[in-house]
Amino acid sequence: MLKTILVALLFIAAQTEQSPWVTLAPEGAGFSISLPGQAVEKIDEKPSYTMHAFTVTVGRATYVASYSDYKPGKLDPTTALTANRDKFNKNFQATLISSREIMIEGHTGLEFTSETPAANLKSQIFLIGNRMFQTATLVFKDVDEKKNVNRFFESFKFNAK
Repeated sequence: MLKTILVALLFIAAQTEQSPWVTLAPEGAGFSISLPGQAVEKIDEKPSYTMHAFTVTVGRATYVASYSDYKPGKLDPTTALTANRDKFNKNFQATLISSREIMIEGHTGLEFTSETPAANLKSQIFLIGNRMFQTATLVFKDVDEKKNVNRFFESFKFNAK
């Protein structure tokens, strides 16, 4: 009987297991990160920058890793991170909850959390030269994705260009 129950539990666990995580390391992007599925790339060209965004939506959570190459002289390094944070929140009509300076592999960045009435957002932003790196998650408030969100952010690594 116990063996039958164990087999049934293993079967149920196998049926509910999410697809395996995928390592994203776009050639020439300068970073790698793990995502809970295959990312879709979108390229957005503007007069002052070109952004490459890689997005995965799983259930009620969206994971984004992006990099933007700015034309020389278009960014003020002293204000670029906070300006990007504020623009991000404005685009989502989100309220800033917390913001702090962080460091990954010797690169200083900004980590912040925000919220809308429906979702929680978390993001990390770094600027190296004229390249802005941003990772972000948007998770609806009715689900708990903390484990996956942490896995996503903890997997971010800089790579040599």
